[in-house]
Amino acid sequence: MTFSMRRFSAIFRKEVQDIKANASVLVMAALPLVFSFVYQQMDGPKEQIANMVTLMALTMVGSFVQAALIAEEKEKHTLRVMMLSPASTLEVLLGKSALTALITFVICISNFAILGVIKGNMVLIALFLLVSIFFFLMLGTAIGLIAKTTASTSVVGMPILFVFLLAPMLGGFIKSEFVKKAIDFLPTKHLADAMPKLLAGKGFSTVSGDLINIIIWCVLSIILCIVIYKKKQMD
Repeated sequence: MTFSMRRFSAIFRKEVQDIKANASVLVMAALPLVFSFVYQQMDGPKEQIANMVTLMALTMVGSFVQAALIAEEKEKHTLRVMMLSPASTLEVLLGKSALTALITFVICISNFAILGVIKGNMVLIALFLLVSIFFFLMLGTAIGLIAKTTASTSVVGMPILFVFLLAPMLGGFIKSEFVKKAIDFLPTKHLADAMPKLLAGKGFSTVSGDLINIIIWCVLSIILCIVIYKKKQMD
């Protein structure tokens, strides 16, 4: 089946209307910006703060908002209609993810602007953000597909998302070598390691390993998401 831009744009426009009418989603999307404004008033270097609010935007908006929107579609049975429609898996997943991806990317760049850290290798920073956003979108979509209701999204998703959000921040306080090694595999740990280097203007060779790690996680999340989607399509 060929990709239909018309079907994709129809799903995308529906997403725009759904997000505009969902106050809780708008509040969740605004939180990373609020934190950036608060931290901007504090003294000291802002690079680590930029790291933290970037991870917040990715987990809270890229994943949790996406999961909530997918779960809401399931409750309304509109997702089932899309699954049974002529729209392909790619059209549905991209149509349901494109707006959240755009919002997350704009929030991340806005956080950098608010904190005054738009500097360094912005091309590579944008690449890291886009790959990371795609990973978290697929993770959020998978969580939304698994969750039975919008309310249960928190139960299913929060433990997973908190691991990705907090592990890079708390890794230095953990004594267990096994846990430290496990954290070193997480994509958020590699994003947190790469971002200060990129803000300092370092080149691709210094962060290539970090990018490869995130791409691997991204591919795995795509496979997971498609498998779950196909299973739900057959239910």
